[in-house]
Amino acid sequence: MKRTLVRTAALAFIVFFIIIIRIADRGEGNLWWAFIGSIPYGDKVGHLGLVGMLSLLCNLAIPPRPATRWTRCITLTTWVLLVLLSLEELAQAFIPTRTCDLFDWLADLAGLVLGQSAASLLRRWVARDPKVKSVIQS
Repeated sequence: MKRTLVRTAALAFIVFFIIIIRIADRGEGNLWWAFIGSIPYGDKVGHLGLVGMLSLLCNLAIPPRPATRWTRCITLTTWVLLVLLSLEELAQAFIPTRTCDLFDWLADLAGLVLGQSAASLLRRWVARDPKVKSVIQS
């Protein structure tokens, strides 16, 4: 894959993700995404989608290291995201405009798993198909 393009996309999404967190921390979320309340489990779907995309892009942007005993199932990138997202969810308990929610955190975990899995499948697909590999590397 064009590493520069993937890294740029990952960096742009990280900035977007931080902006979303800042908006929510200020209590301005309803001004931006009030429609989420009209979707059943919209908040959880939002967590799943945002964290899933974050995990996918970051796992594609940072090449996986050789598997060790601890990284057979989870990449170092996903570990770092897990720690940061867990700390961010816990921090919400101390921010008056936010709520620390176990189900938000579980949706984040599901997003991490789906994103890492999708990145792994995409890497394998690109490695196996010479036509795709030549298009991406050009």
